[in-house]
Order: sequence, then C-alpha cells, then structure tokens
Amino acid sequence: MSLNRENFLNRLKNSLDHAHLPAATPAHPGSFQGYTYQASAPVAKMADDFARELQALSGYVHLLEETESVLAIILEILQKHQAERIIAWDNEELGLPWISGALAEAGIAVEINDLPDEAEGRKASLARLDGVLVGLTGAQGGLADTGTLALVSGPGRGRLASLLPPVHIALLPAQKLYPSLPAFLAANPGIAAEGSNLILITGPSRTADIELTLSMGVHGPKEIHVIIFPG
Repeated sequence: MSLNRENFLNRLKNSLDHAHLPAATPAHPGSFQGYTYQASAPVAKMADDFARELQALSGYVHLLEETESVLAIILEILQKHQAERIIAWDNEELGLPWISGALAEAGIAVEINDLPDEAEGRKASLARLDGVLVGLTGAQGGLADTGTLALVSGPGRGRLASLLPPVHIALLPAQKLYPSLPAFLAANPGIAAEGSNLILITGPSRTADIELTLSMGVHGPKEIHVIIFPG
C-alpha cells in the first residue's frame, strides 16, 4: 500500500471515530441541525403546489373535481398515444375498484403487471408486454413541495407498470397529498416495510451523459401524468 493511500485511509478511520451522525427525534421526525418542514397544509394548496412543481419538470397534472372524470382523462391519454393496451396495478391498489372494468368496456386490454417466478415464464411475459405504451398505478403519497410521487411496490403493485412503458399514469387521491417527504414519513412510519421497495418519482426519467446532453426516458417513462381526484 502506498504511503499516500495509507495516510488517506487513516484520516478516514480517525474521522469516523469522532463523527456525529444526525438523528430524528420523536418530537420532530426527520429534523436535525435546525432543519424544519411543513407538517400540514390545506389540500387545495398542496394540489396546486404539487401541480406547479411537477409541471416545471415536464410532467402533467390533472386536477379533477369529481372521480367520474378519471376514466375520460385516461382514455384521452391512451388515444393520444394510439394505445389499446395498458399495464395496471390491481383494482384495489388503484384506489378506484371500477376503473379496470370501465377500461375494458372502452376496448382497452388491461394487462397483468406481475411476472412469473420461473425464468422462461418471465421471459415470455416480458416479451408480451414489451410493446405496451402506457402503465397505470395508484400512489401511496404525493409530496407537494417537489411534485414527487411515493409508490410502494408489492403484491398487486408491480414495478413494471411504473417502469416499463414509456408513459406512466398515476392515480392520486387528494387525501394522500403531503406537504413534504418528512411529513409523509411521519404520517406513515412503517411505509418502507409495506412492500419490496419504496419508490420516489419526481418527473419523467432523465439522464445526461458526460457531455451534459439531456435525454428523456432512458431509465424509465419519458412522460408522466398524475390524476388528482377527490378521495
């Protein structure tokens, strides 16, 4: 080991021995070193804030005054992309138990988003779903300060619907809006253990190479729609 490397590792070791790791307190979850967050806000304000932040990131937000309008918005998006198939979470996980049936009546094929455990079955299922353009999910929360969606994957809430198709539609009840991530976590302390992972989505997928050339949709959907409805 070179002398420079050894000195560097020793400095790290000595620093870690005296490092101070910030921790949340029960009285103020998520707070440390003077950090504060908004714990509550009027639903209408959170909806407007969420819409402003997500639209600034090239996302689309549909603020509805009645639940019955959800179907029309979904069909409008499908028509825009000339899509006749959709990968969707299970009905009960979408928050609107009637939506899959209504889509089927409108001539839309609703594909199951869970994959078989067996390798050949998974390969065949992925090949079959590869051409689906639109995914439909619910959401466990919406963070108003950043326009972020919180999704917990698990049974009936497969990740394919939010990752595989180039267009992602998320159904977000207004009652699941939160002012910030700390407020969301404080209200749902066990959320990370409710599924295989907790996903935070802020706008369409984007990445930039070493030349700082921005590309959309490389690692996930390049178009995201959030439908906020009463509930």
